[in-house]
Amino acid sequence: MKKFVLSIVSIAAVFGADVEIDGAYARASIPNVPNSAAFFVIKNNSDKDIAITSANSDIAEKNELHTHIKENKMMKMMKIEKLVVPAKSSLELKSGGDHVMLMGLKKELKAGDEISLELSFSDGDKKSIKVPVKDLASTMHKMQH
Repeated sequence: MKKFVLSIVSIAAVFGADVEIDGAYARASIPNVPNSAAFFVIKNNSDKDIAITSANSDIAEKNELHTHIKENKMMKMMKIEKLVVPAKSSLELKSGGDHVMLMGLKKELKAGDEISLELSFSDGDKKSIKVPVKDLASTMHKMQH
């Protein structure tokens, strides 16, 4: 019986290693603005494409996957259904690009806080991460215009 249990634990550890998330942070909220965003790099170590199909945080009333597109010489943010991470590759969620939008914040996000974020994937897997909140000034250098 012990060998069987160890085998299941080993399989779970290998499966969980297919996706790595690094550098996660959420932007501190601005007074009287009920929205924020979360950013991170997600690495797909598997041989198959995967997709983030949703994100959920109890800090916000609504959580959406967003991207930016150029329309009529203007950058426009829009909701998307999924974020695809190609096999053996990574995807950076960043300001001015793909990100998780946190809308209708239930409380102000302050630098030093930490929020929970659960990501759901196209294969049915879910991954929960802790996301530190950073102030706007420390995240500005990451923005690209």
